[in-house]
Amino acid sequence: MWLRKAFDRSRQFLIQQLKQGASAEGLALTCAVGFALALFPALGTTTVLCLLVGLVLKLNQPTLQAVNYLLAPVQLLLIPVFLNMGAWIFSVPAVSFNPKTIIAEFFAAPGIFFVNYGLAGLRGMVAWLLVMPVIAAVAYLVLKVVFQNLQKVRR
Repeated sequence: MWLRKAFDRSRQFLIQQLKQGASAEGLALTCAVGFALALFPALGTTTVLCLLVGLVLKLNQPTLQAVNYLLAPVQLLLIPVFLNMGAWIFSVPAVSFNPKTIIAEFFAAPGIFFVNYGLAGLRGMVAWLLVMPVIAAVAYLVLKVVFQNLQKVRR
């Protein structure tokens, strides 16, 4: 139910952006970049990332942040995927995602815990960096067609 409402509100927001003069290409680029940045595997960083990249590329900030916030649950789901992918890329064992194991590792040796999980995070970021340009490019191409069709229907 809430997912349907979020989808409807997002669709209406994007249609409103097109009505206000945003180009289909610009909106597709903004959404694709927002999609990529929203899935960055480090909690608490995506808002600032979107802000900085949006300023540099002169993207529509409200749309960029809306995509970012809409994909927050997906980011949480993909963090373990990127961490495991990073471990695979670097041929090292993956860190545990079991809360009991994580707590036990932390209390047994906090310094080693931060090193292990910090390195796992960096490897996850490398995995994100390798995968995301391709995914963002595909998202851009698909969204460009979708928004061009929406723009034609709305005229």
